[in-house]
This record gives sequence, C-alpha cells and structure tokens, in this order.
Amino acid sequence: MSSPPLRYIRHGNNPPTDLGLATCQDIQNVLSTEVKRVQNHVAKTRKTGSVYVGITGSSLMAHHLSTAPLNGLPGLSPAELLAFTDTRLTQALSLSPTSLSSPSSGSHSSFLETAVGIATMILIRTVEVVIATSSVSTSPFCDSWTACAQIITSATSMAVSEDRRSNSDDDGGCEVLYGRAGLLYALLRLRSASKRDDIKTADSKSADLVAQVQKLSSKAQLQLVVQSIIHRGQSGAANYSQELAGKLPAPPLMWTWHGKRYLGAAHGVGKSTVSKFNTISLYNIHCLLTAGIIHILLLCPADVIHPYMESILLTVEWLIGCQDPHGNWPTAAPIHSSPGRSNDLIQWCHGATGILLLLCTVLRSATQTSAAPLLGKVIASVQAGAGLVYRHGLLSKGVGLCHGVGGSVFALLAVSDVLDPARTKKSKASKSNAVQPNEVNYYLVRAVHLAQLAASHEALTANGEMGIPDHPWSLYEGMAGMCCAWAEVLRRLTLKQGRQCDRSGMPGFDDVDGDTWASW
Repeated sequence: MSSPPLRYIRHGNNPPTDLGLATCQDIQNVLSTEVKRVQNHVAKTRKTGSVYVGITGSSLMAHHLSTAPLNGLPGLSPAELLAFTDTRLTQALSLSPTSLSSPSSGSHSSFLETAVGIATMILIRTVEVVIATSSVSTSPFCDSWTACAQIITSATSMAVSEDRRSNSDDDGGCEVLYGRAGLLYALLRLRSASKRDDIKTADSKSADLVAQVQKLSSKAQLQLVVQSIIHRGQSGAANYSQELAGKLPAPPLMWTWHGKRYLGAAHGVGKSTVSKFNTISLYNIHCLLTAGIIHILLLCPADVIHPYMESILLTVEWLIGCQDPHGNWPTAAPIHSSPGRSNDLIQWCHGATGILLLLCTVLRSATQTSAAPLLGKVIASVQAGAGLVYRHGLLSKGVGLCHGVGGSVFALLAVSDVLDPARTKKSKASKSNAVQPNEVNYYLVRAVHLAQLAASHEALTANGEMGIPDHPWSLYEGMAGMCCAWAEVLRRLTLKQGRQCDRSGMPGFDDVDGDTWASW
C-alpha cells in the first residue's frame, strides 16, 4: 500500500538574508497581480455572502488591503480598494432575499459563515463613511444599515436566550466559524470601528448610526456573549473531567462541536474535488474550537474578561501540555494516555498554526508581573510550534488561510511580533529555549520566505505538488487570503526594525484593534 502524499511541500529551509527594497518590490509585484485576478474572478465564486468562501470575503480582503503600505500600486489605492469593498458588499446583499436574514440560533451566528458577517462589514463601512464625510447619507448603505443593526441585535439576543432555555450541560455552539465566538469577534470589530476619536456627525441620522453601533458593541453586550461562552466551556470541562475519570488532567474550560472536543483552530468534514489529495481531504469545512474560542476571548476589554482570566490561563497551560515533542498538537482532546493517531495536520484549522495565534495573543497580553513559569512555558511552546510551521508551512492544499500557506505566514508574523528579547527575557526560560538576540528577525525572515515561496503557486500546481481548493479565489480557501498575508508581510517590512504590530492581522480572526485588551 502506497503512502499518502505529504500535506506539505518540502523546501530548502533557506530564508532570505536581505529584507530590503528588492524583497518589498517582489512581494508588491505578486500582490498587485493576484489582487487583480481575485477582483476579476470574484463573480465566479460560489454564490454566497459568506466571508469564509463567498463574496463578502473578497470584500474583506479589499478592506484589509486599503490600510496596507502598497505605495501607490496601480488600481490599489485606498479609495479604489474601498470602492471594490462596497461594490462586493452590495453584490452580496443582492444574492438572495435572505442575505440579511437574522440567524436562526446562537450556535449559527458567526462573522465568517452567517449574515452577521455581511451586516458587520456594512456597519463598519457606514461608520467609516461618516468619519470621512460626517454624514450617513453619503454611504451606499444608508438604507441598509438599520437592518444590519437588527441582525446583530437578534444574534446576541438569540445566543443569550438559548442559554436560558437549553440544558445546563450544553457545551456546544461556541466556535468561531459558526457560533458564539464568531459573534463575539463581530462585536469586537464593531467596537473598534465605533470607538474612534475622529467620528463627527453632521445630522441626527448619522449620530443615530454611531450610537446604535456603540450600543451593539457595548461592554454590556460583550459580557452577555462572553458569559454564554464561558458557561458552556465550564459545562464542557465538567463533562470531559467525568469522562477522563482521573486518568488525565482536565482543563477548566472545554467546548465540543458535534460531540467532539477539538483543540486547534478548526475542524469539520467535507469532500474535496482535488482527486490527488482525496486521502487527506477530510477537513474542508471547519468550525473553530478550543484554541480559537480562547483567542477571541482574550481580545476582549480587560474588565469584561478579567473574572474568567484564571480559568483561561489554566486552560492555556493545559493546552501547552498537549503539545507533542515535535511542536504540534493532536486534533482532539486526549481521552487516554496512550498515543493516538499521528499529529500530521499543521495548518490554521488544525495543529500548531492556529494555536500559535492564540499563544501569541497570550504573550501580547503579558505584563511585567505575569507569572514567570507560565510565561516561560508559553515562549518555549511558541518556539517549538513556530519551527514546525516554518518547515511544514508550504502546504499542499493551496495558498488560503484555513489550510494553506496564508495561514502559515500569519502565524509566523504573529510570532515575529511577540518574541523579541525585551519582552521575553523576564521569562526565566531554560538555556535550551532561550530567546536569541535576533529572534524577531529570525521569525520574520521565515514568514517572508514562505510568502515568497507562495508566489510560485502556479508552478507548484502545474507540477502536481499543490492542489487547487474548491474555492480558489476565496478568502479562507484561496488567493484572497494569500493577498492579505502578502500585505501583512509588506506592513512588517516597512515598519522600523524592532517595532511590533498589535496583531498578526489575519482577517476574520486576529485583526481586532485592541486598546484595552485583557492582561495577566
């Protein structure tokens, strides 16, 4: 019986030695070409408003790129990118009468896969127009934003009311891709957009818009969703502990999806159209679980999440304990001490790639008084996982965010942002895990290397090393996500050496601007 094909493409582990102007120019060139291809092919994407694989995802790509340092590339000025954003949002609205239908349940109310995503993007763009013009009447969505606000209101109410009606042991419906953590992400994005100091309104309608968005994303609303997620996580942990019966330690928080306890950023079952990769194609439809949920919780304001911080950090420590000697994580929570299936999934939706984004968020939220033992464990875990992601990050499933190279690049960018000597020297890490003087550059050059290798995706596909995803131009499966990764690489390359970004920038997951994030 022949061995299944590798999930990654081997490369020479030979990162660039120069991150100067030539490197920026190379990435700008491929970015300019591929963004135009995404824009030209978007009409052929699956007819859905989904951010994950639909039209709204290409809209988010353009919105994301509008703040990138593209240095006047033809057709990619901020004004042109925002115009494309609005055009695709308008197209998403016209797909069907249900494009702005309220979610049917709190377990299906996320930014990535429900109408909450379209509604959130429209509200953000409408607030941005008010910031630019002081009047909501100049927005293409001046007649749509109230319906969008109602969707967010309904989703939050549904999530909370379900907790009152459901069995107290219910530990599902919280993942980022479909459920409550995805709704929480949407509220955090709205909060960032509506809390800017430069908002000025010229009339009562504009003032009403801003007031409603601020109310939708108030701390009171965030607390309701956070409480729901935590309550379900506590129930799930109790169920898990009972199942383990003392054989293994259990964390304070644990969630399930369809009865399974997945650890990484996502999980699911689907059918691939890429015949060569059929043996490894069981993960094309995903929902974020333990690591993804905790990541979003940690993006909340400090006073919202503070009551649950001890449980969150203990769960993070437990998660680190699940890491294998190679730096990866199993797909699901262990139920016995003997080794299970091999941990060969290393992508955002499963394994080290997605979990690295969580652990980098933990490091970003550390303070001078943070517990040194835990800090040391997090740093060592990140270093082990980052090395693995670099070696295996040129994924054979394509260039997208979910199970492609784009996700690998974002993970390494996040590591490059947090692992600098000034931030980590207080960890008292062992010499074998000590942070080297040039650690920031060490991970940045590896992120750049994977981004450069992804520029050869057509050649890799032509020679059979890389497959074509079901939605090759989409945000989470295809080229739109890789364009966002290239833009973030440019952002790092244009920053002064040693300066950190507040987040990796991965759209739909790690692009919330935080002014009062939780700390420990």
